[in-house]
Amino acid sequence: MVVIVGAHGPVISQKIMSKLMLTIGVEISIQVVACILKRKDKVLISSRPMGKEFSGYYEFPGGKVKAREFLLESLKREILEELGVIINLERVIFLKSYKIVQIKRKLNLNFFVCTDWSGKIKSKEGQNINWVLVDELNGYEFLKSNKKFIDCLSYLVFPSTN
Repeated sequence: MVVIVGAHGPVISQKIMSKLMLTIGVEISIQVVACILKRKDKVLISSRPMGKEFSGYYEFPGGKVKAREFLLESLKREILEELGVIINLERVIFLKSYKIVQIKRKLNLNFFVCTDWSGKIKSKEGQNINWVLVDELNGYEFLKSNKKFIDCLSYLVFPSTN
């Protein structure tokens, strides 16, 4: 184990602490953000790139929140890293959050919708990206963690059509 000595005594790095917690059976809670980019009557979905866990499955762009990072900061960073665009935080609306439990870890999923961004959307991580109608989402193989959200997506993002 690597111990770093900080100004207030010994400090164990976050990565090592996570491994240590898994070893002793402590559940880890991970904050995750996802962005529904909305353009007219369609939303953007992306596949998980090869080499990542669950590659090939579809999801909404986003990712893990870093330590000491606010949800919106994380959302903006993740969308820039994955799609090469800067989302306009004044046009981002929180939609829904819920928790799922995986083996020895909990994910706190936080979904947002954004209707304005600058730049041209492109695949920065080798993922497939598609603009689809909400009614077409069930034709894609989504991560199980996203399916619960898809069931209520049309009511949250397109309420006037329901």
